[in-house]
Amino acid sequence: MDGTNCAAFSSGTATTLASVTYQVDNHGKTKNVRPPKFMYWVKVTATAGNNTFVISQAITTSNFNTQFKLDGGGNVFKGSDCKAAGGVHMTQDTTNGTHSTVTVRFNAQQAGVYYIAVKFQTGNVGGDPAPAPGTTVHYDFSTMGVPGSTSSVDLVKQ
Repeated sequence: MDGTNCAAFSSGTATTLASVTYQVDNHGKTKNVRPPKFMYWVKVTATAGNNTFVISQAITTSNFNTQFKLDGGGNVFKGSDCKAAGGVHMTQDTTNGTHSTVTVRFNAQQAGVYYIAVKFQTGNVGGDPAPAPGTTVHYDFSTMGVPGSTSSVDLVKQ
């Protein structure tokens, strides 16, 4: 996960986002969540034509259940040249409590390696009751059917 571009991700020079930070206001609510947005990247092998990949987000800490929300600006890129693929459509299902899924659909002009960049916003965590004092909220991310796609980020009080 990071805020970089396709070339940096595909070359392995992208930095990993380890944590999202927040402060707590006088009413016990989260505020000043930083960074406001981040990219979740995953490498997939796609067939020519229509493809669907499902990216899951799970909270493993029991006292907080706000998911990071899908934000505009995500895309799918062809692996050999990082050119944007056409016909990309992303939707998020947040109806499952501490789990959510982002479904990514795109039309690959040819079979091969593609990089999916899903942009998440963190601002929707602001205003929620803060986790118990000292608790770090752990988010796991993975892409169904893509071995080795697991990563994570922590929500940490500043």
